[in-house]
Amino acid sequence: MKMHQIPTPTMSQVIMLNDSITTAEFMVSALRDFFDKPLEEAQKLMLSIHRDGDGVCGVYPYEIAIYKAVCVRDKARARFPLRLMVQEVK
Repeated sequence: MKMHQIPTPTMSQVIMLNDSITTAEFMVSALRDFFDKPLEEAQKLMLSIHRDGDGVCGVYPYEIAIYKAVCVRDKARARFPLRLMVQEVK
């Protein structure tokens, strides 16, 4: 039986971008609901995103990173212009 090597998935980070309209409460909620951050970590990350302009929500295989970014964007779409980027980790 021939063994096949399973390729290592490309890892990508989901980056949340700050804007002047999306509320802190929504950002914390998204970080908790979609990225499984505990409350304190979500609050610290939200403050960091606000201060620095962006922040890494997590690192995942590419397809999962895209899925999480799309889910957050879709939840935000009705009320907020929140943007997320998915960037390959090198």
